[in-house]
Amino acid sequence: MAEVEIINSQAIGRGAIAGLTGILGLYMTAAMWAEFNDALGFFFGPSLGIIIGTIIFLIYQDRKNVKEFSMNKNYSKSERTELVKGPDGRYSQVESNIEKGRNPVMFIAMLYFTIVLISEISWSDLIF
Repeated sequence: MAEVEIINSQAIGRGAIAGLTGILGLYMTAAMWAEFNDALGFFFGPSLGIIIGTIIFLIYQDRKNVKEFSMNKNYSKSERTELVKGPDGRYSQVESNIEKGRNPVMFIAMLYFTIVLISEISWSDLIF
């Protein structure tokens, strides 16, 4: 019975989906970074292209983080949480009640694998 609870745990499913999304993001970033550096290297030379690309990436990442953290003046790391006012008057985030099976890990894994496969076939050449 304990194994069934572990498999059906919503936190584990959400963590697996977050991990898969992170891996897909790393793959897409690396593939696009290689393409971007090739294009910049063609125009500016490899050394200057890497410097320009790094500066652009850092500016983009900084603006993205500022926008994400300043939206609604809080940062919620889970879309499945809700704010609850405690007896002391403070608000805290607690897990909401979600129905079982709301985290389709296998479907998302296959979808991400398909995205990577199509990217490799059509333009990336990062892995194969």
